[in-house]
Amino acid sequence: MGRPRAPRHKRLTQNQRFAIARKRAEGVPIEDLAREFGVTTRSIFYTLKADQSRKLDARVRSELVNVRLTPKELANFDAVLARHDITSRAEGLRRLIHASNDLFVPDDELANQMQGLSASLNRTGNNINQIAQRLNEAKRQGKTPPYGNSAHAQVRALAGLIFDIADQVQDMAQRRRSALSGEVARVLGGFADGSE
Repeated sequence: MGRPRAPRHKRLTQNQRFAIARKRAEGVPIEDLAREFGVTTRSIFYTLKADQSRKLDARVRSELVNVRLTPKELANFDAVLARHDITSRAEGLRRLIHASNDLFVPDDELANQMQGLSASLNRTGNNINQIAQRLNEAKRQGKTPPYGNSAHAQVRALAGLIFDIADQVQDMAQRRRSALSGEVARVLGGFADGSE
């Protein structure tokens, strides 16, 4: 008489493997899956690991991104996609997500320029505070404020500086917007379908 054979492990079909992965994603415990499919928990672990590897190898898209937009925001996005001959919102978002590392980077040049403008605004603010202090002191003492032609010229110069700074900020913002728009256009036009 021969030795008794060890029980053969049940072989799962591909459909069963997909069902296991789907049910596990829905939160079904591994022990319950093992019981339902008549296999060991180790088989369930191997099945799940193989499914994960398959998704990585095949680059299966399994994650969903939801975003809420106003009707105007969505219409603007659709117009951009149409300009770049992209037929689906999903493809447009996918291209932007793939390029996010290049798109969402700090702009060091803009930061340096903003620091310079901030310093100029601080100096201007200090000068305006000094003028206001002198006017208030004169008012408290019942004197005519020392506000002659030279003070008027200083205030006009400060106002001009503030307007210049505002123009520079607007110009920097416009250049940054144009650069970002160009980069987005490159990204949206640069990927062929399925190239990621």
